[in-house]
Amino acid sequence: MASQNQVVSPSFLKCSQCALGKLCLPVGLDAKDMAELETIIESSSPYKDNESVYLSEQPFDRIFAVKSGVFKTVVIDANGNEHIVGFHLPGELFGLDAIYPQKYISSAVALGTSSVCGINYNELESLATKLPSLQRQLFSLMSKEVHTSQALAVEHSADQKLAGFILTLSTRYKQRGYSDTRINLIMPRRDIANHLNMAAETVSRLFKRFQNDGLLEIKRTDLSIINMEALKQLAGCASGQ
Repeated sequence: MASQNQVVSPSFLKCSQCALGKLCLPVGLDAKDMAELETIIESSSPYKDNESVYLSEQPFDRIFAVKSGVFKTVVIDANGNEHIVGFHLPGELFGLDAIYPQKYISSAVALGTSSVCGINYNELESLATKLPSLQRQLFSLMSKEVHTSQALAVEHSADQKLAGFILTLSTRYKQRGYSDTRINLIMPRRDIANHLNMAAETVSRLFKRFQNDGLLEIKRTDLSIINMEALKQLAGCASGQ
């Protein structure tokens, strides 16, 4: 079951005080506009591992920004099979795909102990009409969601998929001030395989091969990229990307 009492108000940590502000919804807002946004931000108490923020088919009322930890969004197909749509790191938003249908089309689940900030969408929409900078940022985030979905739809080999996934994580962690060569791979191998539409055995085999080829090293959840350039070439990235 999704927790019904996790999101509380007011926010424990104001957007202006949060280290993730340069990545999240407040990007581009001045101090006055930031103060207005803070009035509609609600901070959550921690979610435990595998605890849901919301479930598919629940009525839509909020979008969420990851405050700490990692969340995954999951959809269930007509045959009851689970498909992981994405993994969401601190400063990233989820729940945007529910705006049009007015109901959540996925379930959002915590990976390890994690927390979010909730934003009531009706209040956000009203505020965005008064703050052009907030409206631009909201449109930008929606466009990013569409771009990510389109990128996942492109056909790639298994090697390219996994190499691209690792590089994307590297870039996202670097944006958050962390190392881009040492990654906390909190996602279980089976979840990575599911997200990439691959067999878990294939992902395990490729990780082993990448290690044998000197591209990376893995110790449990600690992944170190040893040869970034070779990994980029494997993923099909142009030199320098």
